[in-house]
Amino acid sequence: MVSAPMMLLRHLVARENFASEKLTWCPADWYKVIWSDEKKFNLDGPDGFAFYWHDLRKDKRIFSRRQGGGNSVMFWGAFCGTKKCELVLLEGNQNAEDYIQTLESYLLPFIDQELNAGWIYMHDGAFIHRAHRVRQFFEEEEVPVMDWPAKSPDLNPIENLWGLLARAVYAGCRQFDNVEELKEAVWEAWDNITTDILKSLLGSMQRRCTDCYLAKGGATKY
Repeated sequence: MVSAPMMLLRHLVARENFASEKLTWCPADWYKVIWSDEKKFNLDGPDGFAFYWHDLRKDKRIFSRRQGGGNSVMFWGAFCGTKKCELVLLEGNQNAEDYIQTLESYLLPFIDQELNAGWIYMHDGAFIHRAHRVRQFFEEEEVPVMDWPAKSPDLNPIENLWGLLARAVYAGCRQFDNVEELKEAVWEAWDNITTDILKSLLGSMQRRCTDCYLAKGGATKY
């Protein structure tokens, strides 16, 4: 059974309106969005089920987890068009000031060094993203922010990028003995994300919006 966020009527309306508006976008418009998000990686593997092909002639494989999946690490990442921002390791529980520090240290240099005019920043409605101090920071730094509908991981291509990273990091049901090994594996997987992958994700945006609009804001496959 496919999981999807629990949505109220206001979420459905916001998603349908967003999808309707973005149906008028051309492919080049999606290349101007800076897609960003945070992702947690566990030592013992990704959250959710693990699958594999079982050869009936051999014994079944066993997959064990420590309580809570062992230790974990959190990263912030972003990409725009075919360019990736540096993948940032986040230390400890994050608050609004920590988020601003990440944006100052990594997002703003990425914008200055890699992007042309006309970009817009996308982040979801996480609590620290909506903090007054963060909104104030965006105003001070003149960072345009996309009006993003809540409960919309299916519309966000970076969610698929995290999925590709997790698939590479945990290939073969790999588990890690320590955090340093895990961090290096995640950074290596991020470095191996190609421009063709980013182009493919951005090329899916028109279909995502069409599917969302036809579903009247309901959850879609992504």
